[in-house]
Amino acid sequence: MDKKLNEYLTELGFKPSEIKVYVASTQLGEASATQIAKKISLPRTTVISILQRLEEDNYISTHRYKGKTYFWVESPRLIKDSLEQKMKVASNLEEILTELYRSESNFPFSKTFDTKTSIKKYIEKTLLETAKKSTIYTIDNPNVGNYRKIFSDDYGRILVDIKKSRQIMTKTLIPNGTKRKIDPKKLTTQEIKIRELPEGIEFPASLWIMKKKIVFFSGKLPFLVEINHPLIRESIWSLYQFLWQNK
Repeated sequence: MDKKLNEYLTELGFKPSEIKVYVASTQLGEASATQIAKKISLPRTTVISILQRLEEDNYISTHRYKGKTYFWVESPRLIKDSLEQKMKVASNLEEILTELYRSESNFPFSKTFDTKTSIKKYIEKTLLETAKKSTIYTIDNPNVGNYRKIFSDDYGRILVDIKKSRQIMTKTLIPNGTKRKIDPKKLTTQEIKIRELPEGIEFPASLWIMKKKIVFFSGKLPFLVEINHPLIRESIWSLYQFLWQNK
């Protein structure tokens, strides 16, 4: 199976067995559950269950002929249309809920995410919610590759495009001596300023400091924590400013 195809379907939320069924259905065209099961060597009952889930998500359609059910994959265009529609609904819902969200409480809270999918969705959502022309202050380590362990290069470019469209600037501190290892082309694709940390300071995790919160995450093992606490945020921010200004 094409590696890129597998990556893209995984990023859409498909499980490995669902990918096998979806790809087999695409290759066969109109086919019965028995034919699909035979092609990918999965139990027929398992295939039927997966096909039903894919049908519920509008990835697959069915029809009955002479008492037998046949399945076929809907046009890939419908995947794009479906995702665009979900984005519109989410945007409308955001406008309605923004004024209600924690409107009666300023109590500090935190969130944790411990899967690649949940971290990827969190980062995308965070960028989309960040005010235009904002600056995100980060500490990262090019040698560790936390981002590459979470999502593909293609998906990374999508996130860069989101930052561009929202005119989001990034100021990043990286370990001493690591700047020369960054591909210069990557630095030209986004608004980013980089300074190296003082010698001797290592930082294998990734840190984001934003207007009201801080975010720590690691790609190995996948783990992200968002902390919404003004005193903790200001403490980390003071350290960041000291490191930025004293290099």
